[in-house]
Amino acid sequence: MRWIAEIIWLVVAVVAYWVYGPVLSIQEVVPVFPVVLVVRVALNHGQLAGNLVGFLCGLLLDLFAFHWLGSSMLVDSIIGYSIGSIREHIVIDNFAVRIAILTAASLAHTLGLVLVRAVAGTVGPEPFMVALWSGLYTAALGASWWILNALTRRILGLQGQWYAEQ
Repeated sequence: MRWIAEIIWLVVAVVAYWVYGPVLSIQEVVPVFPVVLVVRVALNHGQLAGNLVGFLCGLLLDLFAFHWLGSSMLVDSIIGYSIGSIREHIVIDNFAVRIAILTAASLAHTLGLVLVRAVAGTVGPEPFMVALWSGLYTAALGASWWILNALTRRILGLQGQWYAEQ
């Protein structure tokens, strides 16, 4: 049942990226909501889950960008696996650690896509700056979402979203 909820969140995150991303964009800087989900799933469930959700997230993102099919799948799979690998060595309950990991993952996603695309052709400095700001913007919105979610769960008396499966 838990995985059905994760898949629903994945679809919601991708749809929100494509529908609300342009609305929330600041010039060319767009937040990438699915990365927030990949980080949370990898931290909660480990390497395999992080890799699978990263792959599915990248696949759904790539379906709308046919020219770069596979780039998001590669980058998000690596991010999910890497975060899942380090989860035993960090304190998940520490909010600052989660935000640092989210920031690193958001920057890795956006800059990783620019690097993958740079291999195929020449890319000027503008995409790197847009990717940098997009990663930071994603981390800021993701942190805000996590805070809002934690407050709502606390008010309603629900289980927190941060738990580690053994």
